[in-house]
Amino acid sequence: MSARKVLSAAVALAFTAFFLVLALRNVEYDQLAQALVGVRWRWLPGIVFIIVVADIGIRALRWRILLSQAVQAPLGELYRLSTIGLAVNNLLFARLGELLRAVLAAERLGVSLATTLASVVVERVLDVAALLTLFVCASTWLPELVEPSLRRAAIVLLAAVLAALVFLIMAERSLEPGGFVERRLRSYRKVHELMSHLALGAAVLRRPRALFPVVGLSLALWSIDAAVYWLGAFALGLDQLIDYPRSILVLSWAGAGAALPAAPGAIGTYESLVKSIVVRLGASAPEALAYAVFLHMGMYILVTGMGLVFLYRVGLSLGGVKGFLRKVRA
Repeated sequence: MSARKVLSAAVALAFTAFFLVLALRNVEYDQLAQALVGVRWRWLPGIVFIIVVADIGIRALRWRILLSQAVQAPLGELYRLSTIGLAVNNLLFARLGELLRAVLAAERLGVSLATTLASVVVERVLDVAALLTLFVCASTWLPELVEPSLRRAAIVLLAAVLAALVFLIMAERSLEPGGFVERRLRSYRKVHELMSHLALGAAVLRRPRALFPVVGLSLALWSIDAAVYWLGAFALGLDQLIDYPRSILVLSWAGAGAALPAAPGAIGTYESLVKSIVVRLGASAPEALAYAVFLHMGMYILVTGMGLVFLYRVGLSLGGVKGFLRKVRA
């Protein structure tokens, strides 16, 4: 392993340890255990349905549209590959799941790796834009819970993300030889190549019949995911504190934590951030941590288990993922 990778892993583990300490702060373990024992399991099927059917199903459908200019991909195949990507992200450093699903999609669908990688990057941009949109809406609805400066920062960031997405959608011609952007990037070959691939991935969104469904699916994906947090509140008896708009704030705060360095699966950072906002909503520290642990472990075990099953079905093991990716790069 290179020194850079070792340093990156060390930083991630340090962040994880720090946030685990924050998550456990002011928590009496007997009260935490009591809160977890008191989980109302009748809400679990609804959470499972949203994750297994709605969340991953929407991801697969959106990915299919993004790839539609290159291939008419089977929805079931994209569902399996999406689940594999999420599972590997939960288990390996450097979010290798995103790279793995792009490589597997290129191999199994017969398209270029540049095409599938670009589609994955465009997905992430759409996710950030959708989550920021929902956060701005929820924070406007609940101004007493969000500082005006934070809401303004989210609006500015959303505008920047949307501007970047519009640029990618419209940039294909300007990146061609003699184009406006190409002339300014001639001295930066790798940057030009990267921008060209990303613009190719976003070009499908120039068609309204692709753009509107993709935008709608992105908003639906995160709106439905917020319902997981709402149902989790009912399961932990926190439904008086966390209604649907507040569940969007919790989801957004948890999503922001995904940008922080952490061990695979965001263990520690997720618990700390979710606990912090749920305490602000009025829960005790043990109740808030129990809520975070219940949701995180439920989603982690379910998605990771499904993903590993699908991974083995495509002929790979978790231990063989890095070797497979090195062989593809070579």
